[in-house]
Amino acid sequence: MLLERMILRFFTLSSLCCSIIIPSFAQDANYWTNQYGTRSTLLGGAVVGSVLDLSGTYYNPGGLGLIDKPSTLEAAKVFQHPQVCLRGPGREDFDFNTSALRPAPSLLAGTIFLKGLDNHWVGYSFVSRQDVSTGLIGSFVSARDVLLSPGLESVFSNLRLNIKLRESWFGLTWAYRFKKNIGIGVSPYLVVRSHNSSTQTLAQAFPSDGRISLVVHGREYSYVNYRILWKTGAAFDFDRFTLGLTLTTPSLRIHGRGSTGINRTVVGLDLNGDSLKDDFMATDHQGKLNANYKTPLSMAIGLTCKFENIRLYGSAEWFAGIAKYRIMRGEEFIIQSTGEREPIEITHKLDEVLNYGIGIEYIFTPKLRAYASFTTDFSAADPDSNTNLSISSWDIYHAMAGADFALGRISLTLGIGYAHGRPMAEHFEKEKISVAREFLEKSLSGLEYEYSSIKFVLGFAF
Repeated sequence: MLLERMILRFFTLSSLCCSIIIPSFAQDANYWTNQYGTRSTLLGGAVVGSVLDLSGTYYNPGGLGLIDKPSTLEAAKVFQHPQVCLRGPGREDFDFNTSALRPAPSLLAGTIFLKGLDNHWVGYSFVSRQDVSTGLIGSFVSARDVLLSPGLESVFSNLRLNIKLRESWFGLTWAYRFKKNIGIGVSPYLVVRSHNSSTQTLAQAFPSDGRISLVVHGREYSYVNYRILWKTGAAFDFDRFTLGLTLTTPSLRIHGRGSTGINRTVVGLDLNGDSLKDDFMATDHQGKLNANYKTPLSMAIGLTCKFENIRLYGSAEWFAGIAKYRIMRGEEFIIQSTGEREPIEITHKLDEVLNYGIGIEYIFTPKLRAYASFTTDFSAADPDSNTNLSISSWDIYHAMAGADFALGRISLTLGIGYAHGRPMAEHFEKEKISVAREFLEKSLSGLEYEYSSIKFVLGFAF
């Protein structure tokens, strides 16, 4: 509608300048943000073609059939300190620290001992795929031309954001040694995802004619979703190299419920250029809605080359795209100020993406090993989509380094990593509001932002 496009044109500056810091909180468009296990974490997850440890329950269950004596328990703890910087000219400089040092999602895995199954291995795992809880209040004052009237206006913008996202995978793993150097396996997972988000943008403008204008734009949703998926794998162990292949199925919905609401209020704005105030309000909230969150098909390949004191690792994983779909859809509601009807929904869409990584292991002694790795984490967010769930657009690059050493029966792992990313080119220009492209270029001119994160790894196995 023309009316809504004019409203969006006004608060685009405030909402976008603040909302571009949101992508750091929830990486649901990035698949390789988190890594699991001890050595696997230091190798950046490039271990699909490796036979290492119990992290194989997630990376390649086929490799576990080839391990003679896997650890009975493995745990790794990663602490991370993500930061997003938004910089602009003059008084519009920002430097937001989006999160304090906190634990990152992790893995806990173990062996289930069963008698009489010589070539079989059975285990369990808990994978914390997402664990985010954060709040943010950001505001700024600037002089910009954001209204239809000529001249600059004094603009105040304020953003309030709260996000809680948790996704946990509970799985069992069965692996079988098909031959001496060939293993196959499967890990079925029960996936539980809960996601709560509330965002409110307030914008005030004081034009030269003295008539104050106000816009409030709020969006909130909350849902819980249960689904199942399977990760299958095969591993081939040769003298000089190992090869791994995996396939992860799309998830199947078991159950999901949620709620969503919107609030768009405009006071004192001349939306049509006729010198008249056009107040507007559209607000609604609906609960007990069916919720369905989808994950894509993925296929991975990995190779490990073995030399006397050096191991070289490489992995690549392709994720299929997901066509635009509705996570939640409520009934149409009546816009209070116009009497027109409008649907209320939360939608999602992802492009296909290919990630890859390389790692190196140097063996000083059987009890001391050093590691380094580099991996990509490209965003699957569609730059041409106007969906309202996934706004993460970071193409992230990860680097890790560390070592593990044995103390008796316990193996300790220490490491540090750094990740850096920038958004995809023209993401906001195309995705957010294409009809206001000229306005976006003007209002966002001179603003730059970037993402970075430091990780600390502490792991053990026994």
